[in-house]
Amino acid sequence: MSESDISPNKESVSALVSLLTMSTVFDVSVGKSYAINQLETRPDLDLPTKLQLCYRFKILPWLTPAFRELVSLPIKGLGPMGIAKIPTYILHALIQVKHQISTHRLTLAAVVPPTMAGMCHTPLTCADGWETGWTTGPAEMLRHPDIFYSSWDILAQLESVEIPQVCSDCWESSVVNVKETGCLLMENGFVEDKFEELRAWLMSH
Repeated sequence: MSESDISPNKESVSALVSLLTMSTVFDVSVGKSYAINQLETRPDLDLPTKLQLCYRFKILPWLTPAFRELVSLPIKGLGPMGIAKIPTYILHALIQVKHQISTHRLTLAAVVPPTMAGMCHTPLTCADGWETGWTTGPAEMLRHPDIFYSSWDILAQLESVEIPQVCSDCWESSVVNVKETGCLLMENGFVEDKFEELRAWLMSH
Protein backbone atom coordinates (compact mmCIF):
# COMPACT_ATOMS: atom_id res chain seq x y z
CA MET A 1 0.00 0.00 0.00
CA SER A 2 1.19 3.51 -0.81
CA GLU A 3 -0.16 6.90 0.26
CA SER A 4 -1.60 7.37 -3.24
CA ASP A 5 -3.91 4.41 -2.56
CA ILE A 6 -5.63 6.37 0.21
CA SER A 7 -8.16 9.06 -0.78
CA PRO A 8 -7.02 12.32 0.85
CA ASN A 9 -9.22 14.64 2.96
CA LYS A 10 -12.19 12.22 3.01
CA GLU A 11 -11.50 10.30 6.21
CA SER A 12 -13.01 11.30 9.52
CA VAL A 13 -10.78 11.78 12.54
CA SER A 14 -12.03 8.47 13.98
CA ALA A 15 -11.19 6.68 10.71
CA LEU A 16 -7.69 8.15 10.70
CA VAL A 17 -7.19 7.13 14.33
CA SER A 18 -8.29 3.59 13.41
CA LEU A 19 -5.83 3.61 10.51
CA LEU A 20 -3.08 4.81 12.82
CA THR A 21 -3.92 2.09 15.34
CA MET A 22 -3.98 -0.72 12.79
CA SER A 23 -0.85 0.53 11.03
CA THR A 24 0.98 0.59 14.35
CA VAL A 25 -0.19 -2.91 15.31
CA PHE A 26 0.85 -4.39 11.96
CA ASP A 27 3.88 -2.13 11.53
CA VAL A 28 2.69 -0.51 8.29
CA SER A 29 4.87 2.58 8.22
CA VAL A 30 3.22 4.24 5.20
CA GLY A 31 -0.22 3.94 6.78
CA LYS A 32 1.06 5.31 10.07
CA SER A 33 2.81 8.25 8.37
CA TYR A 34 -0.28 9.03 6.29
CA ALA A 35 -2.58 9.00 9.32
CA ILE A 36 -0.25 11.19 11.37
CA ASN A 37 0.20 13.71 8.55
CA GLN A 38 -3.55 13.92 7.95
CA LEU A 39 -4.43 14.20 11.62
CA GLU A 40 -1.85 16.91 12.21
CA THR A 41 -3.67 19.34 9.92
CA ARG A 42 -7.22 18.49 10.97
CA PRO A 43 -8.93 21.46 12.67
CA ASP A 44 -11.50 19.11 14.24
CA LEU A 45 -8.82 17.24 16.17
CA ASP A 46 -9.01 18.82 19.63
CA LEU A 47 -5.90 19.41 21.71
CA PRO A 48 -6.65 16.86 24.47
CA THR A 49 -7.16 14.13 21.86
CA LYS A 50 -3.98 15.23 20.10
CA LEU A 51 -2.01 14.86 23.33
CA GLN A 52 -3.69 11.51 23.96
CA LEU A 53 -2.55 10.26 20.55
CA CYS A 54 0.87 11.85 21.05
CA TYR A 55 1.32 9.74 24.18
CA ARG A 56 -0.23 6.56 22.81
CA PHE A 57 1.74 6.51 19.57
CA LYS A 58 4.85 8.44 20.70
CA ILE A 59 4.32 11.30 18.19
CA LEU A 60 7.00 13.58 19.61
CA PRO A 61 6.62 16.45 17.07
CA TRP A 62 3.07 17.03 18.35
CA LEU A 63 4.08 17.42 21.98
CA THR A 64 5.59 20.90 21.98
CA PRO A 65 2.98 22.82 19.90
CA ALA A 66 0.01 21.07 21.54
CA PHE A 67 1.30 21.57 25.07
CA ARG A 68 2.30 25.20 24.38
CA GLU A 69 -1.18 25.95 23.06
CA LEU A 70 -2.80 24.33 26.09
CA VAL A 71 -0.66 26.46 28.40
CA SER A 72 -2.20 29.57 26.85
CA LEU A 73 -5.78 28.32 27.40
CA PRO A 74 -7.79 28.23 30.64
CA ILE A 75 -8.02 24.66 31.95
CA LYS A 76 -11.73 25.05 32.74
CA GLY A 77 -12.34 25.72 29.03
CA LEU A 78 -11.34 22.15 28.22
CA GLY A 79 -14.37 20.75 30.04
CA PRO A 80 -14.46 17.47 32.02
CA MET A 81 -14.30 15.30 28.90
CA GLY A 82 -11.32 17.19 27.50
CA ILE A 83 -9.44 17.02 30.80
CA ALA A 84 -10.15 13.28 31.06
CA LYS A 85 -8.50 12.69 27.67
CA ILE A 86 -5.16 14.23 28.65
CA PRO A 87 -2.70 11.64 30.00
CA THR A 88 -2.35 12.10 33.76
CA TYR A 89 1.37 12.94 33.72
CA ILE A 90 0.88 15.59 31.01
CA LEU A 91 -2.13 17.05 32.87
CA HIS A 92 -0.10 17.34 36.07
CA ALA A 93 2.70 19.02 34.13
CA LEU A 94 0.21 21.44 32.59
CA ILE A 95 -1.26 22.36 36.00
CA GLN A 96 2.22 22.82 37.48
CA VAL A 97 3.52 25.10 34.74
CA LYS A 98 0.30 27.15 34.63
CA HIS A 99 0.53 27.69 38.40
CA GLN A 100 4.18 28.68 38.03
CA ILE A 101 3.35 31.16 35.26
CA SER A 102 0.33 32.55 37.13
CA THR A 103 2.37 33.18 40.28
CA HIS A 104 5.13 34.83 38.28
CA ARG A 105 2.66 37.04 36.38
CA LEU A 106 0.84 38.18 39.51
CA THR A 107 4.19 39.08 41.08
CA LEU A 108 5.22 41.08 38.01
CA ALA A 109 1.86 42.85 37.96
CA ALA A 110 2.22 43.85 41.63
CA VAL A 111 5.92 44.74 41.73
CA VAL A 112 6.76 47.46 39.21
CA PRO A 113 10.25 47.10 37.66
CA PRO A 114 12.51 49.97 38.74
CA THR A 115 12.80 53.14 36.73
CA MET A 116 16.22 53.50 35.15
CA ALA A 117 16.99 57.22 35.06
CA GLY A 118 18.69 58.52 31.95
CA MET A 119 19.96 62.07 31.39
CA CYS A 120 16.96 63.37 33.29
CA HIS A 121 16.17 66.52 35.29
CA THR A 122 12.86 65.22 36.66
CA PRO A 123 13.60 61.69 37.93
CA LEU A 124 10.75 61.63 40.49
CA THR A 125 8.19 62.66 37.89
CA CYS A 126 9.52 60.03 35.51
CA ALA A 127 9.41 57.36 38.22
CA ASP A 128 5.77 58.18 38.98
CA GLY A 129 4.93 58.14 35.27
CA TRP A 130 6.71 54.81 34.73
CA GLU A 131 4.77 53.25 37.59
CA THR A 132 1.50 54.54 36.15
CA GLY A 133 2.44 53.27 32.69
CA TRP A 134 3.28 49.83 34.04
CA THR A 135 0.20 49.42 36.23
CA THR A 136 -2.22 50.56 33.49
CA GLY A 137 -0.49 48.61 30.72
CA PRO A 138 1.59 45.45 31.29
CA ALA A 139 0.16 44.84 34.78
CA GLU A 140 -3.40 44.79 33.44
CA MET A 141 -2.37 42.40 30.67
CA LEU A 142 -0.52 40.14 33.10
CA ARG A 143 -3.54 39.65 35.34
CA HIS A 144 -6.27 39.71 32.70
CA PRO A 145 -8.85 37.08 33.73
CA ASP A 146 -9.99 36.06 30.24
CA ILE A 147 -7.17 36.73 27.76
CA PHE A 148 -3.71 35.17 27.96
CA TYR A 149 -1.27 37.73 26.59
CA SER A 150 2.08 36.23 25.68
CA SER A 151 5.23 37.76 27.11
CA TRP A 152 6.05 39.00 23.61
CA ASP A 153 2.66 40.75 23.38
CA ILE A 154 3.30 42.50 26.69
CA LEU A 155 6.82 43.51 25.72
CA ALA A 156 5.58 44.89 22.40
CA GLN A 157 2.92 46.92 24.20
CA LEU A 158 5.50 48.26 26.63
CA GLU A 159 7.81 49.31 23.79
CA SER A 160 5.06 51.03 21.81
CA VAL A 161 3.22 52.99 24.51
CA GLU A 162 4.13 56.59 25.31
CA ILE A 163 3.64 58.18 28.74
CA PRO A 164 3.85 62.01 28.65
CA GLN A 165 5.15 62.21 32.25
CA VAL A 166 8.23 60.14 31.41
CA CYS A 167 11.10 61.61 29.42
CA SER A 168 12.36 59.58 26.47
CA ASP A 169 15.72 58.77 28.11
CA CYS A 170 14.13 57.35 31.25
CA TRP A 171 11.53 55.42 29.26
CA GLU A 172 14.05 53.87 26.90
CA SER A 173 16.44 53.00 29.75
CA SER A 174 13.64 51.42 31.79
CA VAL A 175 12.34 49.36 28.85
CA VAL A 176 15.88 48.16 28.09
CA ASN A 177 16.25 47.14 31.75
CA VAL A 178 13.05 45.07 31.58
CA LYS A 179 14.31 43.33 28.44
CA GLU A 180 17.80 42.70 29.83
CA THR A 181 16.56 41.26 33.14
CA GLY A 182 14.34 38.89 31.18
CA CYS A 183 11.56 39.14 33.76
CA LEU A 184 8.85 39.10 31.09
CA LEU A 185 10.37 36.13 29.31
CA MET A 186 10.98 33.87 32.30
CA GLU A 187 7.72 32.00 31.71
CA ASN A 188 9.12 30.73 28.41
CA GLY A 189 11.84 29.09 30.45
CA PHE A 190 9.24 27.47 32.72
CA VAL A 191 7.54 25.94 29.67
CA GLU A 192 10.82 24.84 28.05
CA ASP A 193 11.91 23.11 31.25
CA LYS A 194 8.60 21.25 31.33
CA PHE A 195 9.02 20.26 27.67
CA GLU A 196 12.32 18.58 28.45
CA GLU A 197 10.74 16.70 31.33
CA LEU A 198 7.77 15.60 29.20
CA ARG A 199 9.94 14.48 26.28
CA ALA A 200 12.03 12.31 28.58
CA TRP A 201 8.90 10.84 30.16
CA LEU A 202 7.22 10.19 26.81
CA MET A 203 10.25 8.33 25.45
CA SER A 204 10.46 6.14 28.54
CA HIS A 205 6.82 5.01 28.50
